Order: sequence, then C-alpha cells, then structure tokens
Amino acid sequence: MSPGLAPTFDRIVVATEADWSDAWYLVCMKVSTIGFVVVDARERVAAIEELHAAGITEITGYLDAHPVMADRLRRGMVILDVNEAAVRMFGAAVRSDMIGQRTQRFFDPLCTAQVNSARAFAAGATSFQQQAHSVRLDGSRFETLFCVVPRADGATSGLWLASFVDITEDVQRQSSLDTLRDELAHVSRISTLGELSASIAHEIGQPLASIGMTAGAMLRLLDREPVDRDLLRRQCQRIVDQVARAGDIIDRTRRMAAKRDSVQVSVSVAEVLAESVQFVLHDLNRTNVTFSIVCGDPSATVFADRVQLQQVFVNLLMNAIQIHREAQTPRPEITIETFRRDDAVVIDVVDNGPGLAHEAIDRLFDGFFTTRAEGLGLGLRICRTIVAAHGGSIEAQTRHGEPGARFSVCLPLDRA
Repeated sequence: MSPGLAPTFDRIVVATEADWSDAWYLVCMKVSTIGFVVVDARERVAAIEELHAAGITEITGYLDAHPVMADRLRRGMVILDVNEAAVRMFGAAVRSDMIGQRTQRFFDPLCTAQVNSARAFAAGATSFQQQAHSVRLDGSRFETLFCVVPRADGATSGLWLASFVDITEDVQRQSSLDTLRDELAHVSRISTLGELSASIAHEIGQPLASIGMTAGAMLRLLDREPVDRDLLRRQCQRIVDQVARAGDIIDRTRRMAAKRDSVQVSVSVAEVLAESVQFVLHDLNRTNVTFSIVCGDPSATVFADRVQLQQVFVNLLMNAIQIHREAQTPRPEITIETFRRDDAVVIDVVDNGPGLAHEAIDRLFDGFFTTRAEGLGLGLRICRTIVAAHGGSIEAQTRHGEPGARFSVCLPLDRA
C-alpha cells in the first residue's frame, strides 16, 4: 500500500461510512445479489493527472507503448469496504479478507477491464462497464459484469464504487447457444454442398479433362523429331495451372465442409461474394441465368467469419436459382448489388422470379417454413442467425413495380 493511505483500514472504513452515510450507500451495502466494493483510487487518479499534465491525449496508444504505466493504473485501486454479496461472490470468509487488497487481485491477469476503465476515465468518462474475467480468493475463475464509478467528488477524493454481477451462468448459456448455432450452421453447409455436388463435380471435371487432353498432346509431341521443348514447357505449365485450379476448388469445398470454431477477421465483401458465386456458377449456367454483380464500394470490409458469410450468400443464390428453375422463368436474372448505408454495407440479392407472397414474407425466416417443394425451411433461418451474430440484419421483400424478390443483408463496416 502506498504511504499516502491512512494507517489502518479500520479507520478508513469508518471514515468511508461517515462520508457515504446517505441512503444510497447503505442500500448498496445491503444488496444481496450485487457485489459492491468501495475503493481508494487516489493512486490511479494521481497517475491519470500525471498523464494529463504531460500533455498526453492519445491515452490508448501511450499505455500500449508504456506497460509500466498501464500496470500502475491497473494496480492503483485499494479496497476500503465490501458488502456481504461481494464477500460470498469472491469466496471470502469475512469482509476483512478483501479489505486492504488491491482490486487487481480479483481480476484474471489477462483481463483488460481495469486498464480499459483507466483509459476511459483518463479520456473523461464518468462511468465504465465491461464483462470481466474475475478471480476468487481460492484462484477459481468466473465471469462478472464489472462497473465502476467515482463519487461525485471522486476526482479529488479518489473514492470510487465498483460493482460486480456474477454472469457466469448467462455466459455459459450463451456459449451453449453459440455452439448450437455453429453446429446447425455446419449441418446446413453440408446439406448445401450436397445440393451443389453436381456443380462441384463439374467444376473439378473441367481441369481434370484439360489435364488429360494436355498430357495426351504432350505424349504425341514426344514422338516427334525434333522435340519442341518450348511447346512442351507451355503444355507442362498448362497442366500446373489446371492442377492449381482443381486444388482451389477442393480447398474451397473443404473449408465450407469443415467443422470448426467461428473465426472473425477483416474480410473484403467483394472477395466473399466472388468466392460465393464460384460455388453456384455451374448452376447459374445450367439454368441460363443472366448474372451480374454491381459493387458500389469494392473496398468495403466487414469483421466476419468468411466461411459463414459465404454460406449466407450461397444459400440466397441457390434459393434464387431454384425458384427460377421451379417457376420456369422465361429470362431468369439474378443481380447482387452492394452499397454503403451510414456505417454499414448492404448486399442485395435480387431476382426477377415470381416474387414473394405477402403472407409468406413474415414467416420466411421462421424455422421449417419454406415456399419450395423440396425445401426444409432451415436455410434462411440459419442465414438470419449468422447475420445477427455478426451484428447485422437480413430482410426480404417483393420488388415494387417489377417481378421478383429482393433479399437485403446489412452488415456493420469494419472500422479497424
């Protein structure tokens, strides 16, 4: 503890209770489900004031480059008082087991909540909240919703109030739902690949046929005298190119079929759409669909799982193709249009088929509802789940004044 703190914590707690003897403080200390912790944050406040005095305005970058200061901010809060809910939550026997400890003791070393709260207050925030990885006195881990707020005169007194809500069960429940969503999405991808098996076989068959023809031509060239080495070299390169093409098809299919954890990275919307189209290219040609992509912003990127986004757009494209096939649309067309809307990118999949019945639109994304004779009614439901997991939305509508339907996917742009 720093020399500037009061000599005994008993005296500090008495002073604290005297200062905060108003009703709200007493209520907080008696709440049975929320752990309240009163802290002396004078060390942290002093460190923040030093940063301001030094003219440092880019707090985040500075702390990333100066881990010693970040650790000072992390350690700069000492517990003065706790309520009984906090005692139980952190596995203490009595309040004195926690009083006098630095709050750092009760956070996982990799948890960013304390440094993030310091950054927020240094930037002028008046409160802070974040999910935190907390640690009990016996070392066991659990999840909390951590909130901290200075007292009205906290900037000078350094008296802050922190609260902890145990959300472990909620986090575990959400994790189970996420796992179920990923499992269902994987089953849907396998089902989609089954529907695309003829297209995939055709795609792989083309480079294999080209390899066979080229190899035959090379054998004939070898029988000639003199051997044209330059021509043989070009034919060999053609085989290498076709092998790479077949490999790309296999890799793309393997990625779609693989059962794996969701991994979100910055991805190009234009690239994801181009890759998605490759899966259905044979079906587009077989159905004589006139297809086009109108990319309003080719540079747009989103923070997303590439394979899951491909799954969404492959599903929407397959639905449009199959609708055209069932309706026997005279001159079938499918267009993908992308454009920015505020801080989001919108991707529209538009067809000129029979459109959507008004009574069906509200149910399209329900599980097991389908307008297709052979549909299971899971594809669009899974599409909505995937898009929602990426912070976006998907909606369907019949085109106004024109035949067909429009499916709009809206995703937040990656600002990193």
